[in-house]
Amino acid sequence: METIRLRRKRNPNIVCEESVGTCVRARSMVPPDAVQVTSLSGLTIPLRRLVHLNALAECAVWRAWSHGGAIYFVTGTTNFELSRASGRPVLQMRVYNREGALEEELTCVQTLSSAWERIDVPERNVAALVASVHRNNAEGEAISPRTA
Repeated sequence: METIRLRRKRNPNIVCEESVGTCVRARSMVPPDAVQVTSLSGLTIPLRRLVHLNALAECAVWRAWSHGGAIYFVTGTTNFELSRASGRPVLQMRVYNREGALEEELTCVQTLSSAWERIDVPERNVAALVASVHRNNAEGEAISPRTA
């Protein structure tokens, strides 16, 4: 099971960081020729504030890309509960604009073919989703993606 491997890694944040990057690229959330930003100096002041003010405390990692004048800033964390339930890695991500304003929150699951699909996860209904994932796994069906 993928979640067991995630927990056994020496640094699960590295796995999460790689997964966020792969998911963002696979879902075409950034232009194909966008350049990865790896240091705080490459971020705008509002995005640096997000990092420095610990506003991302609930998020395990951040990744950023630049293209032209745009900066794509994404935070992500692995949802271990949903990962266990689905038997596949599940990421919860937030996308911010260059001014540091939240533009989008999304949850994605890695499919058996290693693609990433967006899923709906209403906070009030996580237990129902977990039950649905169990039911779908028992029936051999994929988790139905949310259309972006």
